[in-house]
Amino acid sequence: MDDPAHPVPSAAATGAPAVRIHRLGAVASTQDEAAALLRGGKAPPFALTARRQTVGRGRLGRAFSSPDGASLALTFVHRSGLDPARRGWFPLAAGLAALSALDRVVPGGDGAERIGLKWPNDVHAADGRKLGGILVEARGADDLLLGIGLNLRGPVLDPEGAPVPGAAWLRGPGGLRPDAGPSDDARLREALEEALAAALREELGALESAGGDGEAAGTRRRYTMTCLTLGRVVRVDPLGEAAGSADAERALHGTAQGVDGRGRLVLDRADGRGEIAVDVGDVRHLRPAAP
Repeated sequence: MDDPAHPVPSAAATGAPAVRIHRLGAVASTQDEAAALLRGGKAPPFALTARRQTVGRGRLGRAFSSPDGASLALTFVHRSGLDPARRGWFPLAAGLAALSALDRVVPGGDGAERIGLKWPNDVHAADGRKLGGILVEARGADDLLLGIGLNLRGPVLDPEGAPVPGAAWLRGPGGLRPDAGPSDDARLREALEEALAAALREELGALESAGGDGEAAGTRRRYTMTCLTLGRVVRVDPLGEAAGSADAERALHGTAQGVDGRGRLVLDRADGRGEIAVDVGDVRHLRPAAP
């Protein structure tokens, strides 16, 4: 996933110390626990992980299930020196960090299914199944909480024990990377946590150094190489509204043409009204990418 034309320096290369990771057992939410550490005076950067979340949440306010031992839940706390208007690439960079960590710990061999990003930063298999999600929240003027959840072992079940439709996982029957990386689940989780914390620091540090400019940081180029949404016919529902809702007529339909300099998804609208840049919304892939 690393782009040789725009490399992101590793922590080892820059001499930066490793990010401190606070590892917990069962919590309501890693986002809330990290926020509590901030309020208590803990200085960023740091990361917090949990074996299980009881009230985890994802993007657009959705619940995120984190079964004990079967998933990874991590929140990375970053203090930005940039104005909020220049942080538009941060959520997309978090998705790049997740892919980088997966590439380092559980690389895909010949014939392995591709893992990429559904705009803006859901981690998906190429066949459309969701491996993980990312939530970015602000605390105060300068602090950001970047939460990442990944399905480590499957099949993924809901609280009632039924399979979760459209879910992907790394290990277990049907897993995306059943034979890569540490064979022990605990060591796999720890290795991914460390790789995620390091990759998030690298990605966000590159953007901070470039003043939030995704082009100068190389973020935009690397993102377009990994985004599974580009080239697809999509529907974008405003603020995650469900398909078939009363406001369904406000959804956008079109072909995803690219990502602009601010990280927005550029659609060629199906109604012939030309291109439009989307800041936020719930993207649904309707047809596979064009050749």
